[in-house]
Amino acid sequence: MRALLRILATRRGALVTHDALTELLWGERPPADPAANLQVLVNRARRALGRPQLVVTGAGGYALAAGPGCVVDAEQFAAAVETAAARTGREGLDAYAAALAQWAGEPLAEDAYADWARNYRERLVRVRQDALERAAALALELDDTSRAVEFAAAAAAADPLRETATLTLVRALAAAGDPAGALERYDQFRRALADELGVDPSAAAQEVQAELLRGGAPSRPAATVARRPGAFGEAPFVGRSAERAALDGLGERGGLALLLGESGAGKSRLLDGLARRTACVSVRAFRAEQDEPWSLVRSVLREVLAADATAAAALPAATRAALHWLLPDTEMVGAASAPGPESRRALLVEAAARLLEVAGRPLVVDDLQWADATSIAVLEAVLDRLPVAAVLAGRPGEARERAAVHPFLGRIRARAQVIELHPLEVADIARLVGDPALAETLSTATDGTPLAVLEVVRALAEEGMVARTAQGRWRTARPGAPRPAAELAVEGQRRAIEIRVEAVPAGAAELLDMLALLAREVPARVLADAAERDERVVLDQLGNLAQAGLARLGEQGWATGHDLVGEVVVDRLPPDARGRLHGLLARALAAAQTEPGELARHWLGAGDRARAADAYRAAATRALDAFADTDALTLASAGLEVTAGNAAATALHEARAEARTRLGDIAGARADLRTALAAVPGGPLRSLLLSRLARLILGADDLVRSAELAELALVEAGEDEAARAAALEIAAVLDMNLDRPHRAERRAAEALARYERIGDASGTARVLDGRAMARFLDGDITGGTELLTRAANLFEDAGDLLHVITPRSTAGHGLVFAGDPAGGLARTTASLELARTLAHPEGQTYALWHTTEALAALGRADEAAATSAEALAVAQQLGHRGWTATAWRAVGLARLAGGDPEAALVAFEESSNSAANLNLFACWAAARRALVLVALGRPDEAAPLVTRALGTGPALGHYEARLAGVELAAARADPDTAELARHALQRADAGGVRQGRERLVHLAAEAGQRA
Repeated sequence: MRALLRILATRRGALVTHDALTELLWGERPPADPAANLQVLVNRARRALGRPQLVVTGAGGYALAAGPGCVVDAEQFAAAVETAAARTGREGLDAYAAALAQWAGEPLAEDAYADWARNYRERLVRVRQDALERAAALALELDDTSRAVEFAAAAAAADPLRETATLTLVRALAAAGDPAGALERYDQFRRALADELGVDPSAAAQEVQAELLRGGAPSRPAATVARRPGAFGEAPFVGRSAERAALDGLGERGGLALLLGESGAGKSRLLDGLARRTACVSVRAFRAEQDEPWSLVRSVLREVLAADATAAAALPAATRAALHWLLPDTEMVGAASAPGPESRRALLVEAAARLLEVAGRPLVVDDLQWADATSIAVLEAVLDRLPVAAVLAGRPGEARERAAVHPFLGRIRARAQVIELHPLEVADIARLVGDPALAETLSTATDGTPLAVLEVVRALAEEGMVARTAQGRWRTARPGAPRPAAELAVEGQRRAIEIRVEAVPAGAAELLDMLALLAREVPARVLADAAERDERVVLDQLGNLAQAGLARLGEQGWATGHDLVGEVVVDRLPPDARGRLHGLLARALAAAQTEPGELARHWLGAGDRARAADAYRAAATRALDAFADTDALTLASAGLEVTAGNAAATALHEARAEARTRLGDIAGARADLRTALAAVPGGPLRSLLLSRLARLILGADDLVRSAELAELALVEAGEDEAARAAALEIAAVLDMNLDRPHRAERRAAEALARYERIGDASGTARVLDGRAMARFLDGDITGGTELLTRAANLFEDAGDLLHVITPRSTAGHGLVFAGDPAGGLARTTASLELARTLAHPEGQTYALWHTTEALAALGRADEAAATSAEALAVAQQLGHRGWTATAWRAVGLARLAGGDPEAALVAFEESSNSAANLNLFACWAAARRALVLVALGRPDEAAPLVTRALGTGPALGHYEARLAGVELAAARADPDTAELARHALQRADAGGVRQGRERLVHLAAEAGQRA
């Protein structure tokens, strides 16, 4: 959008055709539908400008409106110079000064390498150069020598090899009473011509020098003249040729690279160079956004859509909806309703992968050490599918301090090309600095990073010790430069930055302080609001900071020129000043609706702990809504560190409990909920907390204890609809597991009615899922499997992917019982993939043991052993007794499939040990132990286990219990064996169970023959 406006601004009033705009914006890689992309960009531009009529639609193209209603700063500058040229004397000089004050720096700097911008940029530079030289000449005529030197010095700095500018400066210095300085400046010009062009100054220029040497220039008393050095600007890129070649090669062939180096090593400039040579999707992470969920992913997707605004059109509706949730300011035609928070992660992973694939450009991420945890997880998932090159750059030292980033780097190092940036060689520095002795000094006295070298050169330039050639190299302007260079290097680059910071005027210094505390790019209007200044004044001051190398303008606004600049500035701030600025920034950011996590940091810095805690609570809640669980945990913990014993603390404990639950820290989640309960005396809120605690304990610890908590929740709920519905929901699930089917059904019906009354669709779906599970547990495998499938589809249609896992996996479990293990395996593996995509450990272990069961039934023993081991590892890591019991069951089934009944018996015994007060799992464990013991010829040991299995748990568990009873009777030659087998067959057929049916038929026939 910004590029479109810049193109139209350079051709204001003229229609630019669709074809021309397509070529100018996208070059040789246009999007699939350029016209649609242009329409989207134009709509965005109109909204951004606030005046749609400024972008005019014409026949086959667009134009920026002409006339007074639209102002282009470059046009204003050129018009002011034209006005000055028509005037003479003092009036003309003042007019030139006013016009030149409007110069805001390099024109179209973002498009420095764009062909369409070249002529426009060159024209503006020529206009300024002529204005500077004419202003200097006018000042000389008026005997205003100070202004003559000022304008002439700027002209010579802008074009060091331009003879007119240099001679004007030489004359101005001489007129100001500084003939020695004039001769020195002439000599610098002469040597620059010889070095760069191999020519001598013109005869007219040599005559000026001769006149000075004869003392022919006007002799005046020495005046105090500001002898300004040229703007430092951007230094040429030196060294790093191998690293550059490696990155270019990667961009051509694909693959993954890690670019590692500490602050100032030159990572960002290498990446900038790559982006200039190759069309990339280039983003960077910011320190201030390290705990803001999705921040890096948001940048990636915005960059992709900026290149092709219609790229999302081919995505499924649910994926577009998730994308619109993340990027609400983008147009998303035909997007479905917003998906559930649990689903967004999977959908956004899919969106990122598919959009990057369509873009076909290398992904470049800078400052990875500041990436948020959610984006790291998404990035890792996307990298496995990315068909193009990816370059991840960061500082290894700071990455080690980030819990999410460091392990991620460790995991991908093995498959990435690692490029480490070492100190520059002397030969590299010599390409920057023409003096060999100075280059040697810079190599030995600094740490050899480009930033350290440039800081010393910058300081020398400001002292007039070195001067810049037209090719960008620096050469000694005065003898003895290596010695001060060594002294500056010993003081370090931080001190060199401090010296520059100390020279900043007070108004601009406050803006620099704010940029340092923000530690990210920010629009100028936010700084203007915080500083309570006019935005144009702020922009002028930011421009001055940029010329001093202390600030820079990025895609999202202004930031410090380098992270190290920000660190130096923050370290210099006294506590009282820092607190005041944090407060000003917090208010401005709040007005700009900034993410609450960043607000919390500034309120805390301002000493307002109450507002900080409330902002952390809001940030943690938003992170949970975004299913950014690791970020939510970090934010909630940070909030609890600044508050205690109030409503905010209770809410923070609740948020942290939810985050810990999702991340598998069951013990930690229970502790948080109990702490929150202790602060809530009674009523609906206490009921909701009790319901959550009951659900957390369900299966993970003790069904009986969980049921007691559910009953307490019902008492506390009273007639509050939401609280009572939640309590009834969990109570119904517990009744179902405790063999109380009638009460379970009654409570589920009441919960369903209450959820429907308050319009809670998610609660309604959960109750329907619970009813399906109740039917399944009651032994109706056919009907239960069908209802579970419908429940899974309902959750999927609603975009609630997290709740799809359990019913779909259980439906696969039902198909195994029904004699279709292949169909069951398809369902369970689909659930497992979804659980892994959502990073949901409970869902993973649940689907893993069902997958093991299907694999074992298919005779794929090795695969079954692997999935059962994984299920057990995840369950034990979670500390979940229920899933540990089922995981041991899975291990036992895998061992049986592998022909090792003794190992299977040990596994089923472990399952039994974990199943206290978990009736279904205890029933299964007893039945399986009995079956193995009978097979091993130990029927007497099996007998009490059969009795236990038949007397424990819901009907679902009794299918295996009856099979074990028939096996035991057959082993003992019991005359009732045939009848027991027929009864077991009858019950199995009624429930739709075919697993073990052939064995029952065989046992019945064998017993009949014996009789």
